[in-house]
Amino acid sequence: MPEIIYPSEWLKINENVQNGDTIQFLDAGTQDKDERWIFNVAVFRKGDLAEPEKKFGLNKTNFKAVSAVYGTNSDNWINKEMQVSSVKVRNPQLGSLVDSIALSAPAPKATDAPVAPAVEPTK
Repeated sequence: MPEIIYPSEWLKINENVQNGDTIQFLDAGTQDKDERWIFNVAVFRKGDLAEPEKKFGLNKTNFKAVSAVYGTNSDNWINKEMQVSSVKVRNPQLGSLVDSIALSAPAPKATDAPVAPAVEPTK
């Protein structure tokens, strides 16, 4: 019998995003009724679109990581990328360790490398 898995609308590590993937912010986020920030993100795996749109709840640790790169105004985050890492954190309700998403600055792309200025030939 096949395993039945319902796809989630939320970003979940080891389910629809993997360690080393990149997410791209698609909007500036909105606050839910509990004042948590929710963003729509796309997932890229090895440069290719893997998940077109998922919801991502931003915790304080990930906010600090994103704001260190792009500033605290989430309008500036639209179409910006962050790298995903899988980390173990303690679930406060259960006390057990669970997999979670940690964001970090994206790895530089080959096209981001500085270009040396052209050198004039000597006469």
